[in-house]
Amino acid sequence: MPDRRLLLTRATKLLALLGAGFVIYVFISALLSDAGVDDPRKQRWEREIDVSALQPGELLTLDDWPGGPVAVYRRNAHELDGLTRVEAQLHDPQSQHSRQPEDLRTPTRSHLSEYFVFIPVDTDRACQLRYIPPNKQPKPDIAWYGGFSEPCNGSLYDTAGRVYRESRSERQQNLAVPAYIVIGKQRLQLTGINAKIR
Repeated sequence: MPDRRLLLTRATKLLALLGAGFVIYVFISALLSDAGVDDPRKQRWEREIDVSALQPGELLTLDDWPGGPVAVYRRNAHELDGLTRVEAQLHDPQSQHSRQPEDLRTPTRSHLSEYFVFIPVDTDRACQLRYIPPNKQPKPDIAWYGGFSEPCNGSLYDTAGRVYRESRSERQQNLAVPAYIVIGKQRLQLTGINAKIR
């Protein structure tokens, strides 16, 4: 009888050890960047966007990306010039606390200065944004070179998705920017799954 008990104890310990090893393996493989991601899943996140037909002042929205809606806005020269002029009125003008790839912490928050790629919902309540052109001043006491507004809190964003300090709620941050690469002069590719977003 003691031999059988010893055998069962050892078998139980061995099974527990194998189970723990499996759990550790799954946990570590999930932490590694691309280790467990197969090609079909990667391809689902990769989306090519042709922006050649997008005119200055126009917005293109993709609703079928797995990470949620994505928008591309083409800025005009006046809006690009205004990005540095509004910084004093913004909550986070350098985008230090924003969700975006590290290499996009620039005043334009984009690889191509004309095109701003972003998630078109606010960071507090996920309200959809709408574009307000430069000639439609939303509030009299701010410098406005065009940008976005959301109806839930009435928050305002410039054309780089940076939120104005006076119009934001306590939890709102700059708009999120997904990871993407530039393919040629007027083609972008969302990379999503490989994004190192802070």
